[in-house]
Amino acid sequence: MLINRLFAVLLSVAALVAGSTGFSGASPIGVTVLPRLGGQSPVGTTTLHLVDAARPDPFKPERSRELMVSVFYPAAQIDKYPRAHYASTVLIPELEKRFGIELPGLLTNSYSGPPALPGSAYPVVLFTPGAGVTRVLGTGLAEDLASRGYVVVTIDHTYEAPVVEFPGGRFAQFAPMPAFDKETRHRYAAARMLDTQLVLNSLTGLAHGDNPDAEHRDLPSGLDRALDLDRIGMIGHSLGGFTAVETMHDDRRIDAAIDLDGQIGIDEDFGRAATEGVDRPVLVLTSQQIAEVGDAVPSLDAFWQHGTGWKRQLMLRDSAHYDFTDMPALVPEFARPATKQYIGPIPADRATTLVRTYVAAMFDKFLRDRSGTVLDQPPTDPEMVVDR
Repeated sequence: MLINRLFAVLLSVAALVAGSTGFSGASPIGVTVLPRLGGQSPVGTTTLHLVDAARPDPFKPERSRELMVSVFYPAAQIDKYPRAHYASTVLIPELEKRFGIELPGLLTNSYSGPPALPGSAYPVVLFTPGAGVTRVLGTGLAEDLASRGYVVVTIDHTYEAPVVEFPGGRFAQFAPMPAFDKETRHRYAAARMLDTQLVLNSLTGLAHGDNPDAEHRDLPSGLDRALDLDRIGMIGHSLGGFTAVETMHDDRRIDAAIDLDGQIGIDEDFGRAATEGVDRPVLVLTSQQIAEVGDAVPSLDAFWQHGTGWKRQLMLRDSAHYDFTDMPALVPEFARPATKQYIGPIPADRATTLVRTYVAAMFDKFLRDRSGTVLDQPPTDPEMVVDR
């Protein structure tokens, strides 16, 4: 699959970073490559192992469906907790073995397991990645939103993601498909919709004092009280963008959605969000690459015809499909030619700043009722083009 080749390229680039800095996956020392956060709050992170005992896994029917998610949240007392790894030190050797390369020890801007910042409940945002992509590539965006006062949950879709690490050092690897064709995309989409319901139901249980983690591992103090489930947004990249908007159509718990460079349909089969519309706000951010290809246009046209809620479509100039993820930040300038199929000529820091700014503005506007955001006026950033 194309996405596995992409992941191999990304890891190879990470190996180049390791070589240029002198770090390796075996080293206890790490480097932080993600851009600095835009908000004022320090960020904590933890993981949850979620199991839907009533649902057979669509890719491994002999097992119940299980997910790993990461939770990012405004934190307190971070000086007592370690910096979180971008990828687990257990996961890194598995990836090195699979792709035959050596990886650096990359760190994030988050801290592992500190207490949630007390005194407030924060809007909740779900993040779902592109088809076949790990949730890890949404880390920078999730951290940034958490630093601005959101609780963000990033979701791995098991057996679709390249590899998912579960507690105890167990791994679930990508389940090979004959082709990334229409049938495969439908299977992925159907699984993702139910996965999102599992996450939302688990967060509801957590907010009521239950521990949804399958092993009942200790959770950060105050995390349950930090969740404001009356204000929920969802954001997705590529197929995750379809998942976010389609989930909002089906689930009234979602109040606002962002589609990052994704269709609102699968091939010629549009989702119900496109054919029936939604009555809640949707922001679509597209790359210049997908705008030039044009395959997303029919589903977006259908959505614009039927949607009755606030909606806006913006294009990021000089960008490619993965400029909406952490990939530009992970690729040093000297290695960008190797990834030009995936990231555009727009400078990495500029792409990151713009994506974060507009994502935060969307949720500030519709989950916090704030005025005066960049969405309340014509764009002044020359890279942002209003399509509709």
